[in-house]
Amino acid sequence: MRYDLVFEGGAAKGMIFAGAVAELEAAGHSFGRLLGTSAGSITAAMLASGAGAQGLLAALSEKQGGRSVFEGFMATPERFTEEEIQRSALRGLLGELKVPGVGDALGARVDDAVVRALMSRPLFRSMFSFVELGGWYTSHRLVEWLTERLDHGQVNGRPVKMGKLTLGQMFGETGIDLSIVATNTTHASLMILNHRTAPDVPVVSAVQMSMSIPLLWQEVVWRKEWGRYRGDDLTGACVIDGGVLSNFPLELFVSDEPQVTELMGDPKADDVLGLLIDEELPVPGLDLSAATNQPRGPDLGQRRTADRLKRLVATVIKARDKLVIDAFEHLVVRLPAKGIGATDFDLSDAQRAVLTAAGHASMRAHLARRAAAPSRPSPTLSTTASKMASRLVHARR
Repeated sequence: MRYDLVFEGGAAKGMIFAGAVAELEAAGHSFGRLLGTSAGSITAAMLASGAGAQGLLAALSEKQGGRSVFEGFMATPERFTEEEIQRSALRGLLGELKVPGVGDALGARVDDAVVRALMSRPLFRSMFSFVELGGWYTSHRLVEWLTERLDHGQVNGRPVKMGKLTLGQMFGETGIDLSIVATNTTHASLMILNHRTAPDVPVVSAVQMSMSIPLLWQEVVWRKEWGRYRGDDLTGACVIDGGVLSNFPLELFVSDEPQVTELMGDPKADDVLGLLIDEELPVPGLDLSAATNQPRGPDLGQRRTADRLKRLVATVIKARDKLVIDAFEHLVVRLPAKGIGATDFDLSDAQRAVLTAAGHASMRAHLARRAAAPSRPSPTLSTTASKMASRLVHARR
């Protein structure tokens, strides 16, 4: 069968998608449209590039300096632009402090020296980033890594560099309908980024926006060269993790409402499959007490803060997504992730192998249940999906 696939957000927990997709491929199934949020957007983008399950599995084992490449996603900011520093609250505060006997010109030089000294400290750079740019970490390493991975894309067996392609260009190369969920905090609206709504946005930038968990990673500011979103000029708007408004918008692929299909495109498959990261289901055989291969990246205090922030966001969105999950349970593959934190990018090779095996097993069990009791289109289900999807689509300025 051919499935339209929806990948939920889950940060580090999204590593389980590789095993699930591998099992789907092994069973002889393929995909039509792709929709991803946060970590799910990475998986969706890689599949759209032709990476396939093998590409996802290879990414899991990728190392940099002897450590998992994913650890680098939680990177301390190295530098800031002069404009960011000069317009910051810190620089403004220093400028307001007048030292008796010190002229404005000399005072400005002293203030600049103070800022330079503070910026030499990693902890201060993270705090500055948190206050001024909305996130403790920078996602530039994610962008660099994904650009490199997409440059290994393939179309009908032909190598194609897709790392710098826009959503419109990638669709032109592959014909694959990729949609990525993000949240516009400036206008308090959901965004579905694809070749119809935002053709000039680079694929990696769309993923970066979708991955920018609020307060963890810096906000992404919409650039003028990215063009319009559904006809609106969003230049200067702040965009973050799509999961803030919808972490699992499965209904967008179930609905046949014209205003929804205008946004999402017509169905390209026999059915819909939603890959859900279930934090209540234990991962069989996963020992989280085992030491990882290498010392952890961010210190324990930072990791705990990051996990608390992620849980705060998850609590906000959980009620809405539960309605969707309950309504379309038969379309949902529940992937176990209990005990894995949103920032646990440094799982050991053995732990990632167990997680991958769990993805295989969960998908295998789901496909077996479907084969035993095939679902049939239901007018009630379609109506429910259309109502949910319409509310979601209209949640814009």
